[in-house]
Amino acid sequence: MNDSMLIFNLRPARCKARAVATMEALSLLRDLHVVAAAGGPLSEQRGVFWITAPVAALETINARLPRLGYTYAVDLLELEVGDLRSAGRVQKSQEELVRWQSKLYRLVRVYEEDAELMREGAPDRRTFLLRTNEGEVRSIQGYRGDGQPLSRRGLPVYDARMLVNLVAAGEGTLLLDPFAGTGGIVIEALASGCSVTSADFDPALQEGLSHLGAKHYVADARCLPFADGMFDAIATEPPYHEQAKSTVIGALHEMERVLKEGGRLAILCAATQVDDLRQEAICLGLKSYLDAPINRKGLDVAVLAWQKEA
Repeated sequence: MNDSMLIFNLRPARCKARAVATMEALSLLRDLHVVAAAGGPLSEQRGVFWITAPVAALETINARLPRLGYTYAVDLLELEVGDLRSAGRVQKSQEELVRWQSKLYRLVRVYEEDAELMREGAPDRRTFLLRTNEGEVRSIQGYRGDGQPLSRRGLPVYDARMLVNLVAAGEGTLLLDPFAGTGGIVIEALASGCSVTSADFDPALQEGLSHLGAKHYVADARCLPFADGMFDAIATEPPYHEQAKSTVIGALHEMERVLKEGGRLAILCAATQVDDLRQEAICLGLKSYLDAPINRKGLDVAVLAWQKEA
């Protein structure tokens, strides 16, 4: 092989979302000439995919891997040098060696997620500043929304990272989340080096979202207070409730308006919203690069991602 092959291992909670995980990795590394491979070692296992990359890019790639959401570990495939044809030697080394295309390779773990660090960032561990009905601002641990039809639950860290990785183009990306909710996407976008703007119609969230470090606006996603073509990227999770469908469709028009030409837009939406969003995106001239379902503990959702053509 002229290029190196990396084997990506999906987290168990998203092991069926291989198309999403593959596009997430390709998007995160898209300036490094990486390519998704049709197959590779361990193809009999569930929840793996393969990407080939120039050897010269491996150091840069390794530095970005901790930003992945749907992948929890990555192995580098290295050709094993030496005479390892004997069954005894292969059996002894079975945990680190794989045979592929009649050759023996060593799996070198180049990234493994810090599970405790990921857990510490979960919505139920975070504190959020919330304005009460009495006007008092309180710090609340584990705030996940008020349960109303137009509200969102707390987004898992790996889903928020996935959405950011699908659209961000490196440090300095001007990124908008117009349905910011409790700020999961905002947190991950800031951690990726993006310049983040958030918006949400609920004034009770204003202090909490501003405190995260983004420039926040109390605004309706269907009428955003931004100029045309202002943002490089948009990532968001609108409300899933059936009552929110018209709001989400209207918001797509505004997101397209404020997105720069060549910019990317990703939405994690309810399965019941998908058909209408697809149709509206076609009318708006958005070019789809990901359309895939995800099952979130019995809740059927989908990831839709588009690019605004120049």
